[in-house]
Amino acid sequence: MITSKLVKKTQCNKRQYDDTSESAPLIPMEPLPRDNKRQLTDTNQSSLIPIKSIPQDLLINVVARISSESYIDHYNMKVCCRDFFHASKDNYMWQQVSLEKFPLIPWSHKEAFDSFMQNCKEGGNIEALYRVGLQELKSFVGNIEKGMKDLKMAEEKGHLEAKYTYALILLCSYDGNLRKEGVEYMQFLRNAKCVVNCRNKVRTLLEGLWKRPYGTIMRNPTPLCYEKPCKCWNLKKGTWQLVDNEDDDDSIQNSCENCRWDVELDFFYDVLFYPF
Repeated sequence: MITSKLVKKTQCNKRQYDDTSESAPLIPMEPLPRDNKRQLTDTNQSSLIPIKSIPQDLLINVVARISSESYIDHYNMKVCCRDFFHASKDNYMWQQVSLEKFPLIPWSHKEAFDSFMQNCKEGGNIEALYRVGLQELKSFVGNIEKGMKDLKMAEEKGHLEAKYTYALILLCSYDGNLRKEGVEYMQFLRNAKCVVNCRNKVRTLLEGLWKRPYGTIMRNPTPLCYEKPCKCWNLKKGTWQLVDNEDDDDSIQNSCENCRWDVELDFFYDVLFYPF
């Protein structure tokens, strides 16, 4: 008896609810948002994730720009997003990375820095080739032959400071043909009016770093200029002076050019090495 009454009461309540629902005005309801996973399968991914709409070449340039600021930022960036990670694997990105803000030798995070520089080098970044070669020349345990090889590769690809460094090391040689090759490189830089600029950039990069001892690279003590008497280059009050003006072509006609490269070599050798 009690059960039948409950059933009747429930049916009555149901009819009453249906009647009130039919008479109530309809209120438009917004559909509930679906989960992201379902949205990605049903709609265009590029409209939901902004990074997907960035062209690949632009994304690579973004990664290169960030990597140029800090190799730590480069690492953090590529581990936070799969798209950044793939962009960081592109060789073109490594070629575009600027190393202007990086020291030649880091004081912290050396392993991360070395890995970063090696990736730049393998990606075809000629600035990295130059710097890795210069590191070998500056480091107490550096391999000079390996450093010279990297400098040679960088200068062949058009890196002017690498050509400057490589040429002056050739001028240290006891081999007459190598010294002649070094003079030709320096003449190329003079004709391009960039000797002083290259010198200043090398000095800035090496400034404050430890020097290797004399004798690490054996320097030929015989000067390039052996003519006596000689129409000396830029002789002032009995002392040699570094040329600080790129527009010196007029004065070279009546002066000994070899004297100029002897003075340039004196400066460069003292920047790299210190006496015992």
